[in-house]
Order: sequence, then C-alpha cells, then structure tokens
Amino acid sequence: MKKVFGVGFVSALAITTLAACGSGSDSSTGTNGDVVELSFSAWGNPAELDVYNRAVEAFNEMQDDVQVTLTGLPNDNYFQTLTTRLQGGQAPDVFYVGAENISTLMSNGTIEPLSDFLESGDSYVTEDEFTEDIWGASRNDGIVYGLPVDCNPILMYYNKALLEENNIPSPQELYENGEWNWDTFEDITGQLNESGNHGYMQESGHGAMLNWIWTNGGEFATEDAIVGDTDGKTMEAFEYVDRMIDEGNFTYAGTMPEGQGIEAMFMSNQVGFVSAGRWLTPMFLDTSIDFDYIPFPSNTDEQIETANIATAYMAVNSKSDHVEEAMKFISYYTSTDGQEVRLDGEGNAVPSVVGIDEIVLNQDRPEHGQYLLDARSVGRVIGLEFTSPGLSEDLEDIYELMMLGDIDAGDALEQATAKAKAAVE
Repeated sequence: MKKVFGVGFVSALAITTLAACGSGSDSSTGTNGDVVELSFSAWGNPAELDVYNRAVEAFNEMQDDVQVTLTGLPNDNYFQTLTTRLQGGQAPDVFYVGAENISTLMSNGTIEPLSDFLESGDSYVTEDEFTEDIWGASRNDGIVYGLPVDCNPILMYYNKALLEENNIPSPQELYENGEWNWDTFEDITGQLNESGNHGYMQESGHGAMLNWIWTNGGEFATEDAIVGDTDGKTMEAFEYVDRMIDEGNFTYAGTMPEGQGIEAMFMSNQVGFVSAGRWLTPMFLDTSIDFDYIPFPSNTDEQIETANIATAYMAVNSKSDHVEEAMKFISYYTSTDGQEVRLDGEGNAVPSVVGIDEIVLNQDRPEHGQYLLDARSVGRVIGLEFTSPGLSEDLEDIYELMMLGDIDAGDALEQATAKAKAAVE
C-alpha cells in the first residue's frame, strides 16, 4: 500500500544490506562492548530523513552508552520489507509503522507494549503529554504499543504560478470569501484539465477517500460500526470522486508512470493541486516552485471541514537485544524536546504533543502555515478501520477499481462497507 507518510525516495544513507538492520547482538552492540548501538528504520524522502536525523543526533549527543543509527527505507513496500525482516529476525531495534499497519504488529506480538515504560522515570515523555485524539489503533485496552511520532493534518498544496498562468483566482481569496467549495474546485480543476495540465492528483488510500467523505459531512464509520452504506453523504462523496476522475478533473495517481508520483508531478509544474501533510514541504522548499497551502474544499456550510490527520508510530522490536534502550530512544524522539528539535522551522509535520504548536509557524514559506494548525484543530485520525489488520489494503484495492473505471461509485461503496463490516464485526 502506498503510504501517506513519505513519498518513495531513497537517500544515499538508505542503501544498506539486510544484515545491517538486524537487531541481534552483533549489530546492536558496539565492538568495545560498552556502547549499545541501536538501529532505527523509517520511510521518507531525503529532506525528511534530514529532519529525522536532527533528533537522532540530539539524542546521541546526550548519551554516552547508547548510539542510534537511522536507515531510510523506500516507501514502496516498506511494511512488507519490515514484516519480512521481523519474521527473519533481521529487523531494526526501533522503526516507524503506519497507522494502518500497527494493528497487525500488535496482534502478532512483534512489538513491545510501552505503557509501563512511559510511567517510569527513564521515559522522556508521559502518555498524557500527547493529544488524546492521536492514538488511533496504537492503543488497545488501555495499553500503548506505539508512540505518535508527530501528526500530519492533510490539506492541499497548490502551484501558484500554474494557477496564475491559467487566470485562475487565488484559492486564498476564494477561501476567505467563503467560496472554497466542491463546486469551485470542480471549476478550477476543469480549467486546468482543459489547458493540458492535471487538476488534482487523487490517491486511492482509505484516508484519501475519507477526506472527501468528511468534508461532505459524511461518515464511513463510527467508533464501533461501519455506517457508510447508510449515509447518503458518503455515497455523494464516492460519486464526486468517481465523476471527477471520469471527466478528467482528477487524475488517479496510480495511473502515472513509475517515478511520477504526486510530488514529482507537482515539482514539474504538471499539476495544480496535490494533497498531503507537511511532509512534502522540506522537499518543495529545496526547489524554486512557488506553492502554498489551502484547506480541503468544503461541501457543507463550514468554511473548513474535517479532514484526515495522518500519523505514524514509533515501535520497539520485541526481539531487540536492547528493549529498554530502544524504549528510551523512542520516548525522546517523540517527546516535546524531540519533536521541537525535528519540527521547528522547516519541519515535516505538526506536533502530537501539547503546547508547542507555534513552532510550525517559525518559517517564512509557505505563507499560510496557520492552515496546518487549523486543519489539525478540526481533523481526525482514522479509528475503527485501522484496528483490523489488512483492512486498509483491502479497501484501497476496491477504491483503485473505481478509480480505474472497473466499477462505479455505488459498487465501490457497497464492496468497501461489506469488506469493512466483515473485518471489524
């Protein structure tokens, strides 16, 4: 499954052998026997990996007996690679795991429960320092299995120059005038399509569909039940996406040639709008592209509506030879200090701990960083659907069929809700 965190680039530091990520004693203990060497893996583009390393380096400077090495892995097939290494005893000591996949690792016992450690004096963070709504599927029966790395409220990036070239009004003006809605977005993406560009790149993940469901005031699921098949607003959202792809306003990202992901399309000035969290910002800032943020267009009376808050979690390999040291590191990495080191200024996310939201605004570009915080204030993490191992992949497969034109919106919603009900009930 294509994740919403990271974009499939591999930096030079990511190219390592399988054994280099192993968690056995040979790879996690220094040659002098005095320094514990922890391996840490995560997905991310090169600019993101630089952000991650800020906290790794800060932690290493604080420690005499523990040192951490970050290895970036390709976003494509990240979870498959991780699970293969876990099964083979060659996984890193600590690693990122997506919200949609953490229930799988919880159910098969490959990651450590963290609640007791969080209550100890060795932890750099406590459970109540995180925002209460951020845990999603990472907490079960009151026990925490993954620490929220940070969070990424999903909004839209738009290419200012491309819109100006096509005499399209500024989304900022439309938003401020209360005119930033689905109808307006349809008009704008239609104009971009007619000019030979792509209007909007639509992805097929469950979160990408929920953005349209929620900004229409619909629900796919409550806390304990799948309800999308009885919600007319959910059906309307499916029909909107289906029609926008059919008419060419939206382009399904899965139809692009290899190497032409949403970020590459955006940086090559071929598309007006893409949706993501803050993770694309460091990479875009390294280019000359003129871009800004805008919230998802609303199809209700609200100026800004609920959209997905993407998050990843830091987990500890149960087979690590140094579980306590691994827990200590992830508690620092996700703590207030760790998140401030990573996210201040040109960071790649929004804090998942309380009290430091203002660091998101400590950069000059893009201009409207406040929208990240606005989207965070009304957004939601995905709950029930991500508690069932493998369900997110099944739902993505169904949505892809719709976006490829193999089934229509009604069939897609019927199949998705049936699959989800069978998985969670």
